[in-house]
Order: sequence, then structure tokens, then C-alpha cells
Amino acid sequence: AKAIADGMALHAKDHPEDAGRHVDGVVANQCLMSTMGFADALSHVGVKYLAASPETMIAPGVPTNVAHDVAEHEDDPQAMANAVVGDVMQSRFDSIFGPLRPAAAFDVLDLDATKIANADSAIKRFNDSAAGAAADPDVRRAIKDDLNSVDGMVRFPEGKSLPWRADRPAIEAYDTIANDARLSQAVRGAAHAASDAVGNLVLAHKESARFEPFDGADYRDAAGPTVHLPTSHKQIDPWAQNGVTETKNAFYDGVDQDKFVRAIA
Repeated sequence: AKAIADGMALHAKDHPEDAGRHVDGVVANQCLMSTMGFADALSHVGVKYLAASPETMIAPGVPTNVAHDVAEHEDDPQAMANAVVGDVMQSRFDSIFGPLRPAAAFDVLDLDATKIANADSAIKRFNDSAAGAAADPDVRRAIKDDLNSVDGMVRFPEGKSLPWRADRPAIEAYDTIANDARLSQAVRGAAHAASDAVGNLVLAHKESARFEPFDGADYRDAAGPTVHLPTSHKQIDPWAQNGVTETKNAFYDGVDQDKFVRAIA
């Protein structure tokens, strides 16, 4: 996001006649890039769309024909999103294991500033409500049970100890809490609102019921962006001792994610 902002500023300086030029969208060709934190950061520098996987990808990743999808539907974001997701999830790459699709799941997110602000506000309201309610041990236990029932990302067998398993699909996580009768209506209602607000960002998505490279893992809950939802202290920032953090970002701070996580982890 900072690179995009710096690049636009340098372009405007060198070409004042074209100072209005901006980056409309980002296509992420790496695993685990459909996240609320990344979407939030890109939106704040004016990016309108994010096409990315919330899960695992395999090389060579996003097929090059998505560039045609974008150009062909420049004035129709919904058609563009459908075409991009369709091409990614229908493509097959040859491998020693046979033809494989490039992604376990793929999204196109609408980073409209108002939609992002609404999602951030709804997540913050949920975090504040749930963190307060979690002072009750029974509530804390129920929320942890709910989150632990939602598989984190990187579901291949060798990934069981990887830190990204605390990154859970936000819509599924909030829906699970919203449907838990053990919790108060206030917490459940806030979770439902957070799910709706995040779902409103999703222009198009598709998930694999089975992703062949990784033991047929099921990704049918992986629609939409992920959010870092650890349920133990060791999951909060497992690589902090190596200078790698998942929590030192504007989204995590702005939505009181730390407040919620430390109340339940």
C-alpha cells in the first residue's frame, strides 16, 4: 500500500498533467492475500478492487488471461469480478500430480471506502462487545469453541503448526458466533452485523470442495477475506521473536482486534 501511494505521488510530481492517475486494482499472485488488513490498507490509498486468494496458491498462480477479463469489463465491476474468479478457479496447470487448479479459493473484493469503513466499524463493534462479554468464563469458552470450529488457513497436512492457521475466514467465523445460542443477543447481533459488512465487500468468490495438492482439504467456508483470530497466546504473534508480526498494522489497531484477541486467547 505504501509503495502504491509513493508511486502515485512520484508520478504526480513528474507528470503534473496526469496527477489524477491512480491504481484501480491489485491482483495478488501469492497465498493468503485476501485479508481484511490488506484490503483496508489498499482502500486507504485509493485502490478500488483486490483480487486475491484467502488460502493456498500454487505456482504459477493467477493465469495471465485475467488481464483480458479486466480490460474487457472495465466499466462493469461485477462482470469483471465474475470473469476473473472464473478464470482463476477453472484454470488447470500441468504438474507431476496431473492438472491442478492454481488456488484453493479466490475472491474479488470491492474496496469502496464507505464499504471498508462500514466493515471496520462493524468488526470493531463486535470486538468491543465480545471482549466485554468474555469476562464471563462461560462466554469466553463458547467463543473459543466457535472459533476453533472454523478451520484456519493453510490446511495441507504439513501445515498444522504454521502460524497462519489462526487466520480464519471472517464471514464463517462471525456467522458461527452469530448462531451460538449460548451467547447474548448483543454479541450475536454484533457478529451477524460484522459478517454482513464483510460479505458486502465480496464481489465474487469461489472455493474448492477439494484441493488436490493438499490431501483433498475442504475449503467450502473460505469465501471472502480472512481475519487474524488466534485462540491461544502462542498464536497471537508466533514469529514475533524473528521480527515478523501479524498484529502491528492499522486495521488490527483500528478495530480493537487486540482487545478481543487478548480477552479470549
